[in-house]
Formats: sequence, C-alpha cells, structure tokens
Amino acid sequence: MKRTPVVIIPLLCLATLLWSGLLVPAEAGTTVTVAMHNARTEEIVWGIANRMKDHIEKTSQGAMTVRLLGPEVGGERELLEGASRNEFQIVQSGDMGIAIYAPKYAVTSVPFVFPDYGSVEKAYEGKLGQKLDADMTKNGNMRLLGLSRRGARLLTASKAIPTPTELKGLKLRVPEIATWVAVWKELGALPTPVAWPEVFTALQTGVVNGQENPILQIYEAKLYEVQKYVMLTDHLSAYFHWFGNTKFLAGLSAEHRKIVEDAVKMATAWGSGQQEEKSTELRNILEKKHGVQFVTVDKSKFFGAARPAVERIAAQQWAPEVKDLLKQILGW
Repeated sequence: MKRTPVVIIPLLCLATLLWSGLLVPAEAGTTVTVAMHNARTEEIVWGIANRMKDHIEKTSQGAMTVRLLGPEVGGERELLEGASRNEFQIVQSGDMGIAIYAPKYAVTSVPFVFPDYGSVEKAYEGKLGQKLDADMTKNGNMRLLGLSRRGARLLTASKAIPTPTELKGLKLRVPEIATWVAVWKELGALPTPVAWPEVFTALQTGVVNGQENPILQIYEAKLYEVQKYVMLTDHLSAYFHWFGNTKFLAGLSAEHRKIVEDAVKMATAWGSGQQEEKSTELRNILEKKHGVQFVTVDKSKFFGAARPAVERIAAQQWAPEVKDLLKQILGW
C-alpha cells in the first residue's frame, strides 16, 4: 500500500520550528525577570529577590524560571521604563515609579505627612492605594505587588533639636527634591544642596550643620564621626515598591499568578522584618560604641509646623480627593 507524505511534511516543519526557536512548547516554561537598581552588596534587597526566585521556581515545580538583574542593565528610571514595556516582569523602585507614573498620588514620598509605617500601610491598603494603582496601571502598565521597608528617615545634627524652634537657621543638606526643600524651609531650616559623596566633608567643615537619612545610611557613611545627635523625627517612612508588569500578570494562569503574588508578599515581609532588626542593631552600635545620642522629639510640633507647606503641595500637585483621603487616614 502506497504511503503518503502528508503527515511527514508537517512533522518535519514542526521539528524545524522547534529547533530554530520560532515555536516553543508550553512546557518549556515561563521566564520571570526581576530587575533591581541597588548594588548586589545590598543584602536585604537582594535577599528579597532571591526569596522570590526560590518560592516561584519551587512552587511552580520549574514551570517558571526567575532571572535576577541588577544595576548593570540600567538605573532606576531605565529599569522602570523596561518594566513598563514588559522587558522586565518585576521591578524594584524607590519613589521614582510613583513620581513618574502616578504623580497625583505621590503622597507617601513627601516628608512630614505620615508619622509612622502603620499610617503609610493604611493608606496603601485603602482607597489611596487603589487610586495610585489605577494610575500606575494606566500610565505605566504596572501594578504594585508589594512593599518593603527601607527605614524611616531621621535628622542628624551637631546639637539636639527636640522641636522645630532649634531647627531655625540650620544649614541642612537634603536631596534636591522640590517638595522636600519646601517642607524643610517651612520648618525654618536652610536647605543646602550637597552631593551625597561630599556630605561627610561638608558636615566636617561646617558647609552644612545637619542632614537627614535612614539609620543604615548614617552608619555606612560614618556620619557618627561628625554628628553626635540623631533626632527620631521619622519624617518619612520610606519603602521600596515592587511592581509587576500588567501584561505579564494577565498572561499567567490563575495558579501561576497567585504563586508570583505570594512570592512577592512573602519576600517583602521578610525584608521589612530584616530592616527593623538591622535598624535596632545599628542604633545599639551607634549609642554604645560611637557615643551617638538619639533624641526623642515632639513629633506633633514638627508635623504641625510642616503642615502649611504640605497643604500647598497638596493644592498644587495632588489629585483633589487626596486631601479627603488623608483626612480619613490621619484625621486632618
């Protein structure tokens, strides 16, 4: 009986396509690229990423493979833009992501708005977080998957500053962010631009008399050698934001999407806990080994004195409903 080549030809074509990589079978799996702008020496950030990787790969039984990329492929802006195009499926960001794609809701990145992490988390879990996420999705093709604490920002100086009164006329190094400069001016300080690598020398020589940063940066930059007072202002409870590309998430099965979401939540919770432990450890070292004094301040006076500047920022830059949402969260 004569055999026809009808079946053989498609099989040969299929083999050719598979060999060339133009057709990939479903069981070949999904690659999830996680991109971070922090150097690989940043143990907590990379610890979070590695825990995501382990959870996703193990729980999916190898159906998803995670690739970790660092600043060698770009800075924070470049990584965000790549994630918006789905070149990276998950990306880590400080406050830049919200500032670019959801500026009307960039409330958590302004000093002296939220007094602690609990109030920030309440905002993210409520309507403010929903509005922010909607703008991130619309403008950036990303949605927020998780938050990891970076450490609250604290004021340092060569003298104790328990109230805003003692802050008046202090030459204070702050990042050149317009809203930050406006708030510190309102408090009576004289914001002075100094590049971060030059801050130690600037404090040592009196070019500036104070600065503000989380305790980790204070310790790593050895600012305790030139500043012996750390004010517990907690004026900005900072986070890293972990965003996922919406097209990538929508393309996953419900099972795999849950694996990714659970991995981010688990890993960022671990990272926040590590940050708290590290901050406590460093405070003990600074106090006992380096003679640094941690000053309990009247936070209500600081936040109250900054309020007029925050009100102006709200009127000029934030969505109209933000003020009402803050009233619900903070009792404004």
